[in-house]
Amino acid sequence: MEHLGRALCIITGASRGFGRTIANEVSQLVKPRSVLILVARSGDDLRALQKEMSGSDLKVRCVVTDLSSMEGVESVVRTAKEAFSEDIQHVILFNNAGSLGDVSRFSSSFTSMAEVDSYLSFNVSSALCLTAGVLQAFPKQAGLRRCVVNISSLCALKPFPSWVLYCTGKAARDMMFKVLAEEEPELRVLNYAPGPLDTDMQALARTQTAFGSMRQAFADMFAQGQLLTCEASCAKLMKLLLEDKYTSGDHIDVYDV
Repeated sequence: MEHLGRALCIITGASRGFGRTIANEVSQLVKPRSVLILVARSGDDLRALQKEMSGSDLKVRCVVTDLSSMEGVESVVRTAKEAFSEDIQHVILFNNAGSLGDVSRFSSSFTSMAEVDSYLSFNVSSALCLTAGVLQAFPKQAGLRRCVVNISSLCALKPFPSWVLYCTGKAARDMMFKVLAEEEPELRVLNYAPGPLDTDMQALARTQTAFGSMRQAFADMFAQGQLLTCEASCAKLMKLLLEDKYTSGDHIDVYDV
């Protein structure tokens, strides 16, 4: 494929970093009269991105909300339903929103269930509930392609000391979407690990990670210019989506593309 069709694209965590890059790249690959729904907590950043796209033949909607609440999830689904039109050929949900969690501590320090529940609510529960809401809003029908992309991580597969919340959340999300792929064979599901990106989250990892050798490894990658740009990684993701040859539910790393 050379394009993604006339699409309704929902992008969470779209205000900065990888999510913002997804929004920019997708806007170049969809047909005129497509709809982009940009979701994040930062309204100023979202509106700035919307303004950048104002010259294109796209409908761009901003949803400023906190996805850790049910109200936030419902507002995204409601906006998507309102923006949908009969000539939409492709619904794509990018589950990109996420947080690092407190990486300055080890597993044995997490004795507060409320703290853990809060992390998992934003990073796991909201992704499942949003995905379910979107799939219910746009059920299987002739002429409509549906695709769900989970922005994953090597941390979904490999344990990193002092990253217990992040690793747990990413592993849970990967399995969640693998199950979804088994349940709905016509749905296209992709777990994409974008690699070590030069983002605000990576900066936090460099400075706050409790495990010394891991913190040093991040610092070395930064110093040696080994971090990937969001644009380079996103290009690989778009290649996967355009070629559409991956096995639904697979975890694919940027270095495997």
